[in-house]
Amino acid sequence: FGADIRMINSYGVTEAAIDSSFYDEELSKLPSSGHVPIGQAWLNARFYIVDSQLNPVPIGVLGELCIGGAGVARGYLNRADLTAEKFVANPYVPGERLYRTGDLARWMPDGNVDFIGRMDYQVKIRGYRIELGEIETAIQRVPGVRQAVVIDRTDERGNKYLCGYITGEAELRMEEVQTELEAGLPAHMVPARLMRLETIPLTSNGKIDRKALPLPEGSIHTGAAYVAPRTQMEQVLAAVWAGVLGVEAVGTQDNFFELGGDSIKALQVSSRLLQAGYRLNMKDLFSNPTVAALSPLLRTDGKMASQEEAVGPVELTPIQRWFFEQQPADLHHSNQAMMLYRAGRFDVDALRRTMDRMVQHHDALR
Repeated sequence: FGADIRMINSYGVTEAAIDSSFYDEELSKLPSSGHVPIGQAWLNARFYIVDSQLNPVPIGVLGELCIGGAGVARGYLNRADLTAEKFVANPYVPGERLYRTGDLARWMPDGNVDFIGRMDYQVKIRGYRIELGEIETAIQRVPGVRQAVVIDRTDERGNKYLCGYITGEAELRMEEVQTELEAGLPAHMVPARLMRLETIPLTSNGKIDRKALPLPEGSIHTGAAYVAPRTQMEQVLAAVWAGVLGVEAVGTQDNFFELGGDSIKALQVSSRLLQAGYRLNMKDLFSNPTVAALSPLLRTDGKMASQEEAVGPVELTPIQRWFFEQQPADLHHSNQAMMLYRAGRFDVDALRRTMDRMVQHHDALR
């Protein structure tokens, strides 16, 4: 390209006179990421990037882009509710309105605005609220990437995960993109699956058609090659994870949370380990989410109860003690009953044997 080629970018919304910002720069001076800013406010517009309480955010921090100035519309025709939601009083200019665009953006050090994406594209993965546009920006910074779209999907076990779609140069490798993202993003923001496309599907209006993005193939990326468990503790832990998470096999380097784990499943892991004779400190799992790192921290539970039949006197439970303290008229009577009906009748002998075994196993029933 010649040095006289320039990149011009304009941003705006219909509710604020369509064109609200302008960016003009020589092609050679574009940001190294290749991501083109939307520039600075112009022609009867003022930009504010704010938090949920309309407080301004610092340079580099994500916030909602709001537009003020003479170009802001009065509101929506016959939509008082939507007008009240989107057109609010400007806390910085008395008597003026702000239009809340619903777009995520951040200030750049040079005064330009970096557009990130729609706030509608926020998702919650493993308890974290994630801005998909921020991940897309990180992907587009990887050399060789032309376009990137990230969406959330649900796997066959009902767990949400992030999936990235990329177009790029012929020599671009998805493994390199994954490595770059793992080095620059928190683990919960790294897509579990990356898929290369020839082109990103668009709607008839030229916008990204997220509903037309294909289902990814292959297994969820866990960031590590499979390494089989070796020690007894690793084998027990891997088997428990596999059962709780619903996966076929868990390697020693697999990350519990990248496999779909969360705080609820962590409690299930702790319960199953206790049944197997091991005690798990929950904070150890969050700090060491791989089988290899966590297994040395497991402790043999020295309080495993004997499964032999227990006999002898039993103290009253708290609820029993409370009952007798009420001094009811009939001390012998405390009854809860349920009638069970089965159209095909019950096998009385089988039912009697079952109840006898339950009484034999659960000492409190005797």
